[in-house]
Amino acid sequence: EAHSFPILQLILIMDTSKMQISFDEMNRVRLLDTETFKQTESLAKESTEFVKKIEQFNKIVGSLLAVLSAQSEKIETAKLMAIGQKNRNKNEAENCRRLKNELRMQIMLKKQELERIRVHNQSLEKTEMEQKQIIEKLKSAA
Repeated sequence: EAHSFPILQLILIMDTSKMQISFDEMNRVRLLDTETFKQTESLAKESTEFVKKIEQFNKIVGSLLAVLSAQSEKIETAKLMAIGQKNRNKNEAENCRRLKNELRMQIMLKKQELERIRVHNQSLEKTEMEQKQIIEKLKSAA
């Protein structure tokens, strides 16, 4: 029978010394005194407002986290691009140094070849002069 009257069960559990049975302005039965009931309603409203503010705060934090995440991705992309550019610059410097060395080597080889040709030319000029002298001697002896 206690199941059929939940209010009676509640009354049995509550501290009846603080309980005041009264009627509100809409003729509803109240077990709490008017001041305690108003405080309870006020606390319920404040709690609801607090929950709404917390939900709004959570939305703001969520938006902030989304913005920060997007900025973090942009920063990471820029960082990777900077690293890539640094590596390209380093490779370009190495390529430039290697090309300089190759060009120096080619210049040295061309100088050696020029010297060899110059010596060979001198040898040919000497041989030509000797042959002209021989021809002149033969012409004058004949």
